[in-house]
Amino acid sequence: MKPSARPLRASLAWIGHTRSAPRLLADVVTSFEDSDDFLLAPNAFDFDFYVVQLAQRGVRGIDLVRLIRRRSPAGIVALGDAAQNDFVAALDSGADMVLPPDAPTDHLVAAIAAVRRRLHTPSTGTPRPWTLLEAHAALQAPDGTQIPLSESDLAIMGCFADAEGGKVERRVLMERLWGTDTEHGSTENALHATVYRLRKRIEQAGQALVPVHAVARVGYEFRAPLVRA
Repeated sequence: MKPSARPLRASLAWIGHTRSAPRLLADVVTSFEDSDDFLLAPNAFDFDFYVVQLAQRGVRGIDLVRLIRRRSPAGIVALGDAAQNDFVAALDSGADMVLPPDAPTDHLVAAIAAVRRRLHTPSTGTPRPWTLLEAHAALQAPDGTQIPLSESDLAIMGCFADAEGGKVERRVLMERLWGTDTEHGSTENALHATVYRLRKRIEQAGQALVPVHAVARVGYEFRAPLVRA
């Protein structure tokens, strides 16, 4: 009797229109018609796993894999045609595994499980944390790079440090930035723009992974060790 792989106990984004997402891949599967549909989603980079069909409308599948990898440490399985040289290009762009577009569902489930095991295997060393240097208005990345922070950036990072790895509600961030006497609708948009600028600042400093993530219906969180100095 052939053993069956268990579905992923996490959230998975299935991106592409040439094949529908098998329902048994994960506990929560969100399907996106194409890369444009995916990129317009407010939680696009907050999934635990991604399956990307390389034959994409909108942004090319290879470019989408590269973009996801820049924004998230999550596992990525690409579905591509070896005859089109997709295999090497997808792996070079950040995919963890590449399967044929018509791979059976049990192959997909097994591949996702294998990638998740590898991602969650404990390393022998302790990763260096990000360090908030409030006296210098800077954020130090694990590789030692110091990223200058604006006053707004510093306020947001201070909230993340206070949370000690937990989620920070939008209300808390808005009050830290603009006080309690603010108009909710306008500050929601301003908060989104402020967090976006912080993410871009970290990206432009050469960091491949940006730990600042949106949390649906809650706020934001910093998904990496963060300490004050």
